[in-house]
Amino acid sequence: MTTRKLLESKPKIMARLPWSAKHRERLEDIFAPAELVFVKREDQVAIDTALQTCEVALIDGVMDDRYLAAPKLKWVHCDQSGLDGYAPQRLSDSDLVVTSSKGRSGPVLAEHAVFFMLSLVYRASTLARAQRRRVWGIRDQDSLRGLNGRSISIIGYGATGECLARQCQSLDMNIRAYRRKDIPAKVPGVQMYSAMRGDSLLDAVRDSDFVVMCASLNDHSYRMLGAREIAAMTPGSYLINVARAQLVDEGAMISALESGHLAGAGLDVTDPYEPLPPWHRLWSAPNIMITPHFTPQMPDRTSRTLDMVEENYARYLKGEDLLHSFSKEDVFSLTPELKRFRGRHRLLSAWNRIGRWIG
Repeated sequence: MTTRKLLESKPKIMARLPWSAKHRERLEDIFAPAELVFVKREDQVAIDTALQTCEVALIDGVMDDRYLAAPKLKWVHCDQSGLDGYAPQRLSDSDLVVTSSKGRSGPVLAEHAVFFMLSLVYRASTLARAQRRRVWGIRDQDSLRGLNGRSISIIGYGATGECLARQCQSLDMNIRAYRRKDIPAKVPGVQMYSAMRGDSLLDAVRDSDFVVMCASLNDHSYRMLGAREIAAMTPGSYLINVARAQLVDEGAMISALESGHLAGAGLDVTDPYEPLPPWHRLWSAPNIMITPHFTPQMPDRTSRTLDMVEENYARYLKGEDLLHSFSKEDVFSLTPELKRFRGRHRLLSAWNRIGRWIG
């Protein structure tokens, strides 16, 4: 369809986004003269009505079957980094184009990984406990070693992985990266491995002091880091995950922590429960640091999303491929199973809200 025909037909756009007036105004400017309809996430009637006529949908979170069945819908933008929350094979087989805001928080996700790395090697929790007890120093503090000169393997070299490589470069770390596609690293000095080229993840993590998971979750990457890969890491190494918990074999990770092969782990994601139940074994695993799937905001995160939407709408009008589009490589068939697990623990969200308020 040509640009002229699209503009004459004034496509209808549904926006399910809890944004400020300023950001809504820019969204209206991007799609002008199309008709933009804002709906609330909890207003299911309004969403169902809009899906009968809209050509484009912009939503906070992931899709469900209604979007795939919408009669006129051609493009859905999900305002989050990953699409694994709704990634069935039938979506890949359909003509519906689905995009994400992948990379919008790359710099702070990379910071989060560095926060884990520094906290673990400096034994920040032990130092904080000593301070509370007014004790000067901690046991074996002379054996601590910083990040400078150590080796890191970054698994998944998209926006977050590249930002992390730049930050680790400033710390004079030896950097490897593993990605699906055979694309050279933009950061000088990064040793690149790629699945497309036939490189193995085992070789990419071998003898690494740190392994940081930044990859997307799909049927190919599910539990990609298992017992063999963890065993290949340097004894006393660290595992960091700021992507998706299901990228790592949790049992193998806990066993390596208990044996001491892993000196520690930093997790912003847990498998398959979020929030993590109080009785879960991860809480008692040795030398583990857990954050509640929460990374601090960037000052311009929504503006970065709007930049992506603006670029993609221009491409959409020209009939070009859109950035950060769902493809057959992104199919994740375990999504329904994981949703069932999470659905059983909705009460935990209320429990944790009370705990945060008390604390």
